[in-house]
Amino acid sequence: MRGTQTDARLVPLDAVLLVTGATGFIGSRLVQGLLDRGYRHVRCFVRPSGDLARLDSARRTHGADVEIFTGNLLSREDCAAATQDAAIVFHMAAGRGEKSFPDAVMNSVVTTRNLLEATVRHGVLR
Repeated sequence: MRGTQTDARLVPLDAVLLVTGATGFIGSRLVQGLLDRGYRHVRCFVRPSGDLARLDSARRTHGADVEIFTGNLLSREDCAAATQDAAIVFHMAAGRGEKSFPDAVMNSVVTTRNLLEATVRHGVLR
């Protein structure tokens, strides 16, 4: 309705938001943006080799629950565990395929399929 102010949030501020690729260029900025907008529980799916410096800084700055979930998107079990209780998934992880076409498929298509299957299993909102 025009002239009325409504809360345009898709989920409450205390909902669990999952961000894959959270240590990357775009993912780390997304985490910061979510925290800046008042979300209080951001689960960051990161590789074991991921640089956590930006996420640690965001955690200290906002005092929010920035949960670090270390795993591998090629693992269906890791995807299932990461999506547990999540309301929204922001899938920022991507395989660049620097080595070969099959590598690109494995690290983009297969990982995305694993994540989508886990979201369906847990009934993730978006």
